[in-house]
Amino acid sequence: MAHNETILITGASGFIGGWLAETLYLSSSAADVRAGIRNWSRAARLARFPIEFVLCDVMDRTQIAKAMDGVTCVIHCAKGSEESIIEGTKNMLDAALRFGIKRFVHLSTAEIYGNPSGEIDETFPYQYTGNPYGDSKIEAEKVCWDYYGKGVPVTVIRPSIVYGPFSETWTVRFARNLQSGNWGTFKGYGEGICNLVYIADLVSGILLAARHECSIGEAFNLNGPELVTWNQYFQRFNAALGLPDLRVFQPSSARLRTMIMEPIRSSAKFALAHFQGPLKRISQRFRPAKELMKSAEKSIKTTPRLTDLSLFNRDAIYLTTKAQKMLGYKPTFNLDKGLEMSVRWLKHLGLVDQTRKDTGICGRIITSA
Repeated sequence: MAHNETILITGASGFIGGWLAETLYLSSSAADVRAGIRNWSRAARLARFPIEFVLCDVMDRTQIAKAMDGVTCVIHCAKGSEESIIEGTKNMLDAALRFGIKRFVHLSTAEIYGNPSGEIDETFPYQYTGNPYGDSKIEAEKVCWDYYGKGVPVTVIRPSIVYGPFSETWTVRFARNLQSGNWGTFKGYGEGICNLVYIADLVSGILLAARHECSIGEAFNLNGPELVTWNQYFQRFNAALGLPDLRVFQPSSARLRTMIMEPIRSSAKFALAHFQGPLKRISQRFRPAKELMKSAEKSIKTTPRLTDLSLFNRDAIYLTTKAQKMLGYKPTFNLDKGLEMSVRWLKHLGLVDQTRKDTGICGRIITSA
């Protein structure tokens, strides 16, 4: 990439897209950055940099055309509903074909492999599981390969579990879970491989793929340098937060808690969808009701789902041999370093209360009311 190039990043207000935009802007050798966002309210994180912003709802062909005008490379990170993942990718690729884009990097996921076991490279076939996200990403990849056949220079990136600052799913949520006292290690369920890649390593791999001509028409797994189990991740994240040792859940206990919580979770979702107003008024008027609702919410959020237990037990390793050989990909953030950076970010933003720092135990995770 050179200074006379302009890179459009879709989903630039998100976790990965935001990191890409920041990294490209701060890199002296990078091209001009155009941050594609769905609405202006999501631009706060990147607004501290003089980056060019454009509205780019991937379901709006008019916005896409305006956003792509003058662009040489697209890094497609936007996600959302099943429709926006599939049709939005098609809309972006169709515009890329019309505008003669030189490079199109599509961010997919290792979830397209389903629930495999063993060592998984890029030749492993798609596996539909009924999971809306994974299945829709499969369909989006198929669209990518269709447009590659039409002449769009497509590269597909398949990240594993991406963690680090700004990660709501794998950093903030687990920090909250660990602090809750409801979380622990899960005997019989948490011994699956946690394929963690720190966000800076992923961004490095994406940019390598965008630079190399040999990456056109190829898919690449991107994973981190260290393989740990999910239980080890929970333990080491817990230690990095300075929290007391985790409790150990036996297999029968872990599954029973999850099974009990499933109907409660469904009922709560139904109640919020149909009776949010009355429930809010009740909680405002009656303190015991408010405390009960907060306690139920905490239990719901910090009890693993059945899909979580399945993920924590998955015995798969996503190989990065292809990316290493073809792109020179070399992840440098081991888990301890990645967790150190993540916890610093949590503390810096006040997401971790440090009032008990002198005791060696971090305080509560700050959450919105």
